Order: sequence, then C-alpha cells, then structure tokens
Amino acid sequence: MNTDTPRILWLRRPARIAISSTPWLPQCDPAAIDASWSLLCERNPRLVDGPCWHVTAVQRDGHGGATIHVVQTTYRMGAVRSTGVTTGFHGLGVKAIAHRNGRCLVGRRALACATYPGTWEFAPGGSAEPGEDPSIGIVRELMEECALAAASPARQQALLFDGVAGNWEIVHDIELAGEPDAPPNWEYTDLRLIELSNMPSPVSPCTEGMREIAVRVTQRSHEPR
Repeated sequence: MNTDTPRILWLRRPARIAISSTPWLPQCDPAAIDASWSLLCERNPRLVDGPCWHVTAVQRDGHGGATIHVVQTTYRMGAVRSTGVTTGFHGLGVKAIAHRNGRCLVGRRALACATYPGTWEFAPGGSAEPGEDPSIGIVRELMEECALAAASPARQQALLFDGVAGNWEIVHDIELAGEPDAPPNWEYTDLRLIELSNMPSPVSPCTEGMREIAVRVTQRSHEPR
C-alpha cells in the first residue's frame, strides 16, 4: 500500500468492517509521536485526538463487496505524518461525491488542516469513527462541515486507496437537499457546487483519484428512475 497512484475498488454492496483485537504498534518512537502531536496542536488548537481505525488489510469479497480489516488507534497516528514522523498508519476515512442537479460539492481545505492544506477536494470527508456506520458518519460530516442535509441515504460506491496520505477511503454517493451558503466549519475556507469540467485548483491527489467516481455518480443521477 505504498503507491502514489490512487487505487479504486468498485462496490456493488457496502464494505464489511472486520475488527481485530490485536493491538497495533506504530513503527517509531512513541515519544516522537507525542512531541509532533503537541507541535500540531500548538499550530491548530482545534485538533482533537479521537479514536479511529488503522487498516491492516483489504480483501475483495464475492458479489462486488470487500472486507476491511481494522484495529482501533487514535487520530494522531496519521496526523503526525505532516511533520515527517512515519508511524506506518493507514487510516480508514469516509468521503462523498455530494451532488445536486449534476454539479458536485467541493471545498478548499484550510491551511491549518494536517492533510492537504490549501487544496480543493470533494466535500465532505473525515475519519470513519469506531462504533458508527460509515454511511451514517458521512451524512453527519456533511452537516457538521458543510451545513447541508442529504436528500436520501448515502450509498457506498467504491473504496479508494490514497497512496500519498496512506489512507483507505469509503466513497459515497450523496444527493444534496440544498445548496451551500457560507462554510460553517474551520476545515473549509470555501464551498462550491461545480461542474466536473470546472474543478478549481490546486486539487489533492486523492481528489484526482475520485474524479472517475464522480463521473459515474453524476451520470447516474441523470438517468430515469
């Protein structure tokens, strides 16, 4: 899982999360992690070190599914990568192609973000939280980060491996119930509904990898139901 090229596994049914009870140990000195996390918190006091999943393996199932093997750890294990500390962490995140009338929701990440600061991405996104269904979590992220509601339940479309950030992302299709106003959350400095041909720049490598998913989702949204 060290390639810089985003890898997509298409899903015809929701991925299954298999939780391991075996503790995961980072591949570096814990003191270096703590020192780097303290530095990040000094730069951005809004950061919170909550629980998250570390992905140990992803396996294809029959009939268009996948199993994601995880163990619980904390957010700081991935965040400290931005300071040059390598822990061996591969997080599990949730992302969305949120759309309305053929246009997709994108946001520009704040400079205080630990990952991809200042770049545009498909919004919203976040960590998959232990104890929460990922498809419910991404709808929650939509409201918390963008102050927008979903017109229908989120549907899993694909698993994407972001080789730059080192994370697996469960990408969802979300139809929006309304259009964005001002970003309410510090993580975005701007939110827009755009045609895919008018994507602003710069974009993150993960966003580049999600373009193919966005094309499928927006094309499907125009099909008769």
